[in-house]
Amino acid sequence: MIKVLGSTTLSFMFPADQETAYQYYLDMGRIVQFLPHISMVSANDRNFFRLAYETVELGVYHIRILCDVEAIRDADGDLLQFQPVELSPDVPAKSGFNSSSGRGYYRSESYFIPEGEQTRIEYHLQLSADLPTPLALKVVPISALNKIAQNITNGRIKEIAGGFIKGSVAYFPQWQQEKHKHL
Repeated sequence: MIKVLGSTTLSFMFPADQETAYQYYLDMGRIVQFLPHISMVSANDRNFFRLAYETVELGVYHIRILCDVEAIRDADGDLLQFQPVELSPDVPAKSGFNSSSGRGYYRSESYFIPEGEQTRIEYHLQLSADLPTPLALKVVPISALNKIAQNITNGRIKEIAGGFIKGSVAYFPQWQQEKHKHL
């Protein structure tokens, strides 16, 4: 098994007050579009989601990690978490010649800190999984594979977090316009 683990913490300013920022980020169906390499597979209700992390690494290795998460809302609007859970159906681990897939664990935490008319968001993102080794990599020592996987995953997690921040902040004015049309 290859151990996949990556995490990052970033801080950014969001151009709205704390309550507005919190409401904006509550909608996982909308905000997942800003997470590069991650897509929504299903939503059981407003709190439970199955996400897929998919990427092609080193130009040939197809990786797919399915992650079940629960949205945990803070009553004060200070903290929004997406925590790992295990939903049905189960996610079997599979590998092919140049592919690997299985269940993983996605976790994110966003702390909303008021700063005048803006909000500073402390954003933490983590992804982990144990994936079966693709057949084409069986000859490579597992310690070397794990080191390569960790380096690649950390890079991808930073790419995901950076893309999420950039995309979600850029989309905010459009969300405000749409929200005001429905009032």
